[in-house]
Amino acid sequence: MSLSCYLPKAICFKWCIALWMLGDLTQAQQQPASESPPPVKATHQIIIDGAILKTVEVTSVAAQVQGLLSSVSVREGDRVKVSAPLVAIQSTTTELQLQRAKVALDIAQKNFESTIDTDLAQKNFAVAENEFVQAIEANKRVQDVYPPMEVDRLRLVRDRAKLEIDRTVHAKDIAKLEMSKIQIEHQQLADLLDKHQVRAPVSGMVVAVEKRVGEWVEAGTVVLRLVEIDRLRIEGFMQAEQADPKWLDCEAQVELLLSGKPIRTTAKLVFISPEVNPINAQVRVYLDVDNRDGKLRPGLRPKVWIPNNP
Repeated sequence: MSLSCYLPKAICFKWCIALWMLGDLTQAQQQPASESPPPVKATHQIIIDGAILKTVEVTSVAAQVQGLLSSVSVREGDRVKVSAPLVAIQSTTTELQLQRAKVALDIAQKNFESTIDTDLAQKNFAVAENEFVQAIEANKRVQDVYPPMEVDRLRLVRDRAKLEIDRTVHAKDIAKLEMSKIQIEHQQLADLLDKHQVRAPVSGMVVAVEKRVGEWVEAGTVVLRLVEIDRLRIEGFMQAEQADPKWLDCEAQVELLLSGKPIRTTAKLVFISPEVNPINAQVRVYLDVDNRDGKLRPGLRPKVWIPNNP
């Protein structure tokens, strides 16, 4: 067989080798220099799942005395400050008793401040003492000018006048105690009268008015309910492996949409539950958020996270 029969096969084999090498070169240029995967960027925040805003305190305001409601000064939705008047209970009888106690206190004070009895007793003693001394001196000059019985009588009058001074001092002490007792009674009635005015024990929003004007209430009857909105609580969940006590009192970021506008604020982590949910491996957490501007409302679901910067 001649050489010409093998020449096309050799050329074809060379072309195949060349095309194979060209394919490997192209694939090598497309692959990166290193076969290791790109590094994963670590997250630097702890996400609070299922966060929801709730009220911290709901206060039931009750009447302290019984009677008819004479006025209700607030309605649902009103925001009140501490000691603001809320409800008034009819107090005519207590007002009259307080006026009578005030008159009795004035009388007791005048009796205590009066010095008439003391001055009179001192003057009587001075006269009796002078008569007794004169009798003694006269008997020294002339014997039996004053008989012994008369001297004894003058001595008795002097001693009685001295005891009268002691009696007025004792009466002054009693008058002081009597005035103190009436002062206490007056203060008790003033306190009772003040209890007819139901005042806000905390700042918050009126969410329910349970009684209306003209209704009879007993002591302890709830007349309205207040919700504290100056401070709200965020309840949520944290992964158990991230629930380190070191995060307590740290600051978290809060973000939510209100009327289509984003609002951002901060909250403080105040509680991490020691119990882990065995189903999702999460623990419950509480965060307190300042709401003195009144923008946040219970029931909203914000996004909450803690910057992880140990």
